[in-house]
This record gives sequence, C-alpha cells and structure tokens, in this order.
Amino acid sequence: MNDDIAESKPRMAHGPHEMMVPLRTDSDLPLALIGGKAASLVRLARAGFPVPDGWLVTSEFFGPWTDVLGESAEWREVCSLAGVAPASEGRARLSAACEAVKTRARALVLDGHQRRVVDEIAAALGDGVCAVRSSSPEEDLAEASFAGLYETVLGVTGCALEDAIRHCFVSCLDVRVVIYKQQRHLPVEVPGMALVVQQQVASDVSGVAFSINPLTNDFDEVLVNASWGLGEALVSGKVVPDRWVVNKVTSATVECRPGTKGHDRPGELCLDDHQLTRLVETVCAVESLYGEPVDVEWAFAAGTLHLLQARLVTAYVPLPAAMQTAPGERRLLYIDPSLADGITISGAVSPLTNDLMLLLSDLIVKYIVGDVTLDHDVKHGVYGVGGARIYLNMSHLLHLIDVKKFADDRRVLDTTLADIYENLDVDRYRSERPLPYLRKARLLRAVPGILWRVRGLLMAIAKATFRSKAFHEQYRETHAALERHLDMHRHASMPMSEFVGRLYGHLGTVAEMATTPALVMHIRGGVRALDRLIDSTSDEQRRLAEAIKSGADDLVFEMGIALHHLSTLLPAEAFEDVDTLERSLVARRLPQEFLAAWDRFVARFGCRGPLEMDLAYPKYGDDPRVALRQMAMLARGGTIDPGQIHKRQARERQTAYAALARLLPPKKRRRLKRAYRNILDFEAAREMPKHHITMVNMRIRTRLLTRADRWVEDDRLDRREDIFELRFEDIDRAEQDPGLDLRELLASRNRFYRKARALVRHFPHAIDSRGRILRPERPHEPGELRGLAVSPGRVKGPVKLLHDPFEKDVEPGDVLVAHTTDPGWTPLFINAGAVLLEVGGELQHGALVAREYGKPCVVGIVNLTRSLSDGQMVEVDGDAGVVRILSEPTS
Repeated sequence: MNDDIAESKPRMAHGPHEMMVPLRTDSDLPLALIGGKAASLVRLARAGFPVPDGWLVTSEFFGPWTDVLGESAEWREVCSLAGVAPASEGRARLSAACEAVKTRARALVLDGHQRRVVDEIAAALGDGVCAVRSSSPEEDLAEASFAGLYETVLGVTGCALEDAIRHCFVSCLDVRVVIYKQQRHLPVEVPGMALVVQQQVASDVSGVAFSINPLTNDFDEVLVNASWGLGEALVSGKVVPDRWVVNKVTSATVECRPGTKGHDRPGELCLDDHQLTRLVETVCAVESLYGEPVDVEWAFAAGTLHLLQARLVTAYVPLPAAMQTAPGERRLLYIDPSLADGITISGAVSPLTNDLMLLLSDLIVKYIVGDVTLDHDVKHGVYGVGGARIYLNMSHLLHLIDVKKFADDRRVLDTTLADIYENLDVDRYRSERPLPYLRKARLLRAVPGILWRVRGLLMAIAKATFRSKAFHEQYRETHAALERHLDMHRHASMPMSEFVGRLYGHLGTVAEMATTPALVMHIRGGVRALDRLIDSTSDEQRRLAEAIKSGADDLVFEMGIALHHLSTLLPAEAFEDVDTLERSLVARRLPQEFLAAWDRFVARFGCRGPLEMDLAYPKYGDDPRVALRQMAMLARGGTIDPGQIHKRQARERQTAYAALARLLPPKKRRRLKRAYRNILDFEAAREMPKHHITMVNMRIRTRLLTRADRWVEDDRLDRREDIFELRFEDIDRAEQDPGLDLRELLASRNRFYRKARALVRHFPHAIDSRGRILRPERPHEPGELRGLAVSPGRVKGPVKLLHDPFEKDVEPGDVLVAHTTDPGWTPLFINAGAVLLEVGGELQHGALVAREYGKPCVVGIVNLTRSLSDGQMVEVDGDAGVVRILSEPTS
C-alpha cells in the first residue's frame, strides 16, 4: 500500500459495490455520492431519454485520496491563499500551490478496493471504448455549473482506464476551479469527486443545444451548435460549428449559420431538417423535466440520437413568472431604470431596499399627481419589483412618450439605454391599449393640478435662475434644516414604516426647495448650455469644454481625497493586516493625527460606502474594514495623489475657460459666461441628492440592525443580515406580534431573489416578458471595442475586471473594467490608469470621477465584462472612445 494512504485518517471500510454503481439504477443515490453530472444522467435515463449505458464511480472511490490530500501541507497552502483575492502575484502563488497538490495527487496509487472497481469496469468494457467524465458533487448545479473546468477523457480503453480516472480526479484540484469557487463565494475545501464511465458513442454528428438562446436570453428559442464526429473539439471551442436558432413556439428556424467545422466539409450542414426537429423536441422535453433552462450535450450515431449529459443553465437572467407573458403572446418590455442613475448597482438588490425604493417612488408620484393608489404589479401597471430589481413597464408608457426624444434626454447618463430607445421596435412592444390612468386626455385634464402641486419646485427653479444669491441662501438653510430634522427622529417606539416616511418627507422638502433646482441649473443651464455653444466638429473646442467640466468641488471627490489622506497617515506596513488595524482603530490605539482625521471622515462620509444604496451593505461608519481595505489599496499606490490631481484640474479649468472664450464670437462669449457661472455655482449639488438619501438610509439601517440584533437574541432570526430580506410591513407586524414566525416568512419569500442573486452578476437595461435582452448594435473593427468617450487621454495597461468593488484590488496602472460604478468605487479609480464601463454616459458617476482624476474613460461598451479578462493588455483611447485589445486573455 502507498505510504500516503497508510498515513491517512481511518475510514469506514467500503467494498467495491459502494464505490461503483450502474448508471441505470433504481436506487436514490445522494448527490454527495455520485455528483451533479451523474445525478442528471440517472434522471434522464429513468425518464426514458436515450442515454448511453455506463457506470458511476462514486465519491467513496476517491475517499482515500481526498483524505491524504486534505491533510497535506500542499493543500493547506492552497486554502490559506484561497482567502486572498487572486490578483497578480497572489494568483501566481495560488496557481503554484495548486500545481503542487496536483503533483501529489498524480503519485497516489489505487488501494485494493479501488483496483477491483477499475478491473470490473475494464472487464465489462471488453474491447470497447468509453468516455470518462467528471461528476463533482459541486458540478452542474443550479447556482454553479463549473462548466469547462473539470476534465473529460474520450476514447478510453480498459487498459487506459486507471490513467483516465486519475486525470479527471486531478482536474478538480486545478487553480481555475479554486478561483471559480472564490468568484461564486463557495467554500474552498477538499473537493469531493465522482466520475461517469460511459460507453462512448461512435458519433457521426455531435454538439450542444440550449433550451434558451444564450446569446439573447430568449426563453422561446433553442440554440443548437453541431459539428462532425465527437463533440469535444466543439465544446472546447476549437472548431466553428454549424448554428441554428429555432423558435420553440412556431418551430420555425430563425437562423441557420454554417460553420467551418475544422474545415471538414464546411459547405455541408451536418444536421438535416428531421434530425434538427427531433433534437429540438428532445431538448424541450428535457427542459420540461427539469423545469428550468438546460443545455444538453448530444450525438447522432447511425441516425440514432443519444444524450450525453444535461445540466441547468447557470448563465442567464431569469424573470419572475408574474412578469412573463405566455409563449406566443404579445410581449411586454421592461426597463431597469437605475443602472446608471439612482441605485447604480448592477446585481440583485435586497428585498428591503427595493421596498424602500418603491416607497420613495410612491412619494414622488404622489407629490406630482396627488393622493393616488398605485399598483405595483409591474406586468399590469407602470412599475414594481421584479424579483431582485425594480422595473418600468415601458410597453404601457410607449403610448405617451416619444422614444427618440426620451433617448436624447437619457444619453448624458446612460448611452446604452439611449441607444436601445433610439432603435426600439415600438410597434412590437407597445401595449395594445393604454392603461386608463395613462390616457392622454385624462393626463391633460390633470395638468393644472400637477402644476399647482409642483409650484414650490417651479418657484425654486425661477429663484435659482433669476435670484441666484437668494436661492443659495435658501439652499444652505434647507440643508441645515434637514440635518436638524434627521437628528430629531430617534424615537425607538415609532413604527418602522412611519419612521421611514417621516425621514423621506423631510428629504422631499430639500429636493423641492434646493437640490432639484440646483441640478436643473447645473445640467441644463450649465453643462448642456456649454455643449450647445461649442463647435462639435472642433477637437480643440471639445477638449476645452471637457476641461471646463472638470475640477469641480464635489463631495465624492472630497471623499476619495480624504481616504487617500488617511492612507498616508500610517506606515504602509500597518495596512498589511486589516483585521488587526481595525481592532486598533476601535480601541483607539492609533496615532492621534490618524484618529482625528478618521473621526472627521466618519462624521462627513460615514453614511457612504461601496454599493451604498443597498441597505444590506455595510457603510464606512458601521464597518471600518470597508474603508480600511480601500486605504490599504491606496497605500500601495505609490506617488498617485488625487488631491494634487484635483488642484491641477481646477487650474486647467480656468485656463480652458479663458481659451474657449477667445475662440467664440462676442454673442456666444456672453452665453459662455452664464453657462460657466452656472456650472461653478451649482456643481456642488450634483452629488447632494444621493448623499442625502445615504444620510437617511444610514439612520434607517442603524435602527434596522438594532432590531435585528434583538430578534437574533430572542431566537427569531438566525443572522442580523436576514432583516434585509423582509419588508417594512413585515417589520412593523413583527414588532406588534412577538409570535410572528420570521423564519417561516423568510423561507416562504424571496426564492426568486435568492436564485437571481446566485445566477446574475449584472442585470440588463432592457428585457422583455419572454426573457429576451435588448442590446444596441455597435459597429467595431476586429480586436477593438467601442463606446462613448467621456474623459480624454490614451493609456496602455493590463485589465483588472471587477464585478463588485470588494472583489480585488486595483494596482497602479491597471485598466479598471466594471459594469457600473457608484460613489463607493471612487477610491478604486485613484490607482487606475484608465476606466472602462459597460453602463454610463457623460454625467454618470464613473465618467465624472474619471474626468476629475484625469483618467481616460470610455463608457457604454456593450458586453464589456464578457469581452475582457484579467491581465489582458489593452490600449484605451479616451478621445475616440476606442479600446484596442493588444493580447489574449491569460489562462
């Protein structure tokens, strides 16, 4: 016996019959024993689908090996490194540690029981060949597929079976598997492994079929990829297959695109109409069996269809059943309005935050329209929660709005959404009849009442326009009054809903009398007025206009500068252990200069933080680690000083104004002076609406967590964070009724939210009621990406792709790539050499911060986060809006 196995911890004695079972079995085998892929094949076979026969090598077979590896120094090194974000040298060390474990694994030998299993399968195989496929218990699940990470070996003979089994086992130790687990927030522990040893089909044609179109997310389309022979080359991306898209409702072929198929009969389609129809029908039947979208590997051999595996699709955007229309019905179009503005979070938003945003939306509507009862059924109304996001039902609004004009209005914040509106097939998506309360005649009758209700806002805008000094005095007084009111509402006995309503009521007064008029003046009287004055064909005038828009005194930039300043007040080595540093900060055992600066920072920005609009995420003021982690990253940034950058931008702004004035004729020069004054006078208001919301939300969050801690202590909740999966009415009921079962409430609610949180990193701008995602088409040359240029300059650097601001550090010179950003991302911009965003426009947060820090920035790049990977070298041209890809992704 191998020495490693002799030293392993004692295990239960299991014979070969527990290490291997036939694929066609009547036993209910646990997932931990046979793995996801094998469980799926057993399910298909039981349902009568044509699955090749074979054997399941269970996780008990690999138990002696995983015992040895789990106690090894090599695996302990992997586990210690797996807790560190895989950036640059950290990823290299993790890769080396995984290779060391794989080397150890390759040296392990079979014990007596394992040997008998291999011999029994080899004997049954005879002169035939088999396919050996991994079947990890973690693989092919609804939340994580691990697709392409575990190995399959084809054409295996009996004498080569042991080597194939070992090869597949070793693949579960690969660094790609560990990183995938990190990204999915799965525990990195000694992996369980099982295998499927399946009779290999002598395929004439093989491929992969999806019961949902993965290119468009359309629920009513099947996508089929096919090539000659075995399917391994197709699955690994080595050949360009034939491709069909088939409508499941009408059975019509939507698209048929021949592929080169490895230059094997490229002019001939490898499936005929009968085979295609049979395959599509079978895939739809598998989808019905699973109740979820599936992808199926299949093969035709001598005219017979075989299913080689099926798994749930884990890379799609689900839609709640309540938002869907039936297949074949007229579709509705839903818009997510808060990717570039408002929440500015691209992932799932906590149920309590969505409840809060609905409350805020209701307050705004009631302010404008009056005391109305609003229907939050997004399918039959105008807006509501769709599982994990708030959506607008654009189909009902298309009776009212001119989408071309709407596109122009949105472009400064979200160029991608503007392009979707501009190219929208209105006739396809407009509902057949307008909602009764959205009929034009009824709305026209409501106009006088609306104007009366918003008279305070109109008067404030007029004051800002014609009596600037008086307005600024009103602005300051209103802001001071808000802070006084926020400090007054601390009554613990007040029901949560009433508490929230009162706070947001005060916020509404500030929006009406101060921030909204100031924003109107800044954007329409300043930024847009400036854009109308310049010659858009003149590179020089455009450059000067951009410089005038930069150098602003803005709360967000002040926050980034303050964080950077804090990072300079301690030696760099103090940030190497953030947990220890946090304990020292809480105990006030740090230099007085740092503590004083920290206190000022928390007093000013304690309500802010990454993903700050979601109540569920910690803020700087209630979790110092959030700020300390960002400071640690900045401490490694070397000589980059955002304060000095900002001062330079402010100086260059004055110079640019003078230079542009000289280029314009006298009449335009006077209008430039007004626009410039409006930009300077009102730019501080640009961030104030969101800052005020975060101030209010911080007080709400603090009170929520106080209640949650009490409910955890009373054994009504398992974790304090669970409170964010409730709604405000639930919290009020729970306060009044101590017998209300909160655990049962959580278990019965939010299933879709949890599913969406597991599946979707970034929700789309527009999705219809059959799941189809609308994206604009942007022409571009091979090897480049195009978007909107929002901050000038040209930089080359390695890509650093972040799906959330906590994922990894941005090192000096990295090209920061993200879906969307909120103000809490600001410190990450400081080290970045350039910034690329999938969502955004000229006035979206990311563009503003990039300009202020002098970083080249391109936004609105469709499919950006799927097009680039960490480590790729790119050149960012922030003048032309072009990203040139200089290298392929690193493995």
